[in-house]
Amino acid sequence: MLDNSHSIWSEGTDVGIIGGLAVALWFLLLDSIAGHPFQTPSLLGQVVLFGDSTPDTSRIVFGAILVYTAFHFAVFALLGMGLVALVHWGVRDPVVRYAMLPIFLVFEVLFYGLLEVFSERTNELFPFWAVIVANTLAAVCMGLYLWLRHPDFRAACRDIPLGDAPQ
Repeated sequence: MLDNSHSIWSEGTDVGIIGGLAVALWFLLLDSIAGHPFQTPSLLGQVVLFGDSTPDTSRIVFGAILVYTAFHFAVFALLGMGLVALVHWGVRDPVVRYAMLPIFLVFEVLFYGLLEVFSERTNELFPFWAVIVANTLAAVCMGLYLWLRHPDFRAACRDIPLGDAPQ
């Protein structure tokens, strides 16, 4: 039975914050190791939101960091809401559970494609492996949170495993 106490809006925002934090912390770690913390949100803010095709890599643009961080978490909140809706739907329909992995893979490809479109410079700064690790970290953190919060989803996965037809 579906637990309707899980609001798509509020839980989706929580899930989005968790995923957004995973990505933000990953890139903060990479930037810090490279000796320039906060360069990633600065550059992405300049390229994606300010439309600058040649972002300033020599300094941190504080306004770009603020605007991009707000954008980043808003997008993750929307993705979180979509994921929560899929989990609710997946309790009732095993095909939806099966579709979650291909949906994740499509998002991976689309996100990296967007980076390619915005600037050749972002391709240099955000290697494919770093984007894959960031998105995978976010997916694992978000998925674990939802797995723990939705016993009905766990029961549905146990009762009708992927690839098995409902009785």
